[in-house]
Amino acid sequence: MRHLFKLCLLLSVYLPAMAQKPANELHFTSSQQQLITVYKGTIFVNGNKAFVLHEDIINYKSKRNRLVENGKSVFLFLEVNGSPNKNRLYVFNIDHSLADSLLSAVSSDVKDWDRDGNLEFGGSDLTEVHPAADSMYYVPSKFYEIKRGKITYDAELTETTDKKVNGVFLAPPLNSSSTVIPKPKKRY
Repeated sequence: MRHLFKLCLLLSVYLPAMAQKPANELHFTSSQQQLITVYKGTIFVNGNKAFVLHEDIINYKSKRNRLVENGKSVFLFLEVNGSPNKNRLYVFNIDHSLADSLLSAVSSDVKDWDRDGNLEFGGSDLTEVHPAADSMYYVPSKFYEIKRGKITYDAELTETTDKKVNGVFLAPPLNSSSTVIPKPKKRY
């Protein structure tokens, strides 16, 4: 009887620990029957290595790790550690046995933020460089929209959010080649 008690005690301690899933693994299945596994910073599609992150900074326990399907497109969202800033969402397009890195955005829920019938994601985070002294306290946002199987910049939601949060919308000081436009020199 004494040995039975010890056995029951050991089983009650060790069985729950053995049943837990590892904290470095995710599994998804698309409606197209694509098997997507994320393991230790590597994305596998249908058993083939499709993408390797340079560092495994994925937050495996995040509820924001998910597949979103729109039209025939399958998008994989992975929340990663953005320390010291906010966490980020890495977005991948899953096509056959390939995982194509699309973009990185501030981590947020993927939902219809502006009630236009399309899913959006993104947000605001502190910037490292301020284009002008008066924009030092302006924290810009950037939102993306999933529409017709593509992910695009959502200018309307970005502008609306910035006006609500900052009181004003300042367009990014970039030219067409994505470089910072130099401040004009003062004229005397």
